[in-house]
Amino acid sequence: MIRFAAATAALAVAVLSAGAASASEYRIPIGDLNFATPEGASAFDLRVRGMANTACVSGTPLDQARCRVAFREEALRQLPDARREDYARTRSGRVVVQTPVDPS
Repeated sequence: MIRFAAATAALAVAVLSAGAASASEYRIPIGDLNFATPEGASAFDLRVRGMANTACVSGTPLDQARCRVAFREEALRQLPDARREDYARTRSGRVVVQTPVDPS
């Protein structure tokens, strides 16, 4: 079971593995990231992946993979709405470019 709680400048992620008596909490700092840029979104992805790899070490390899997926999904869900929307736009793959048109 994975539980998450949002904080202002960091996501607090609590992981409770099956059969464990207590939860471990992992903090993902987000206050310094600009989710509207590819660099900011990538930095967030790296932080989440690193924490998920640290948190999801028990069980079978399949259990660990499921834990990492759930960890990422919940970390995204806990983002403030504006940051989640910026992240989604950045990761959508749509590239919008304005180029000047030469009238001649």
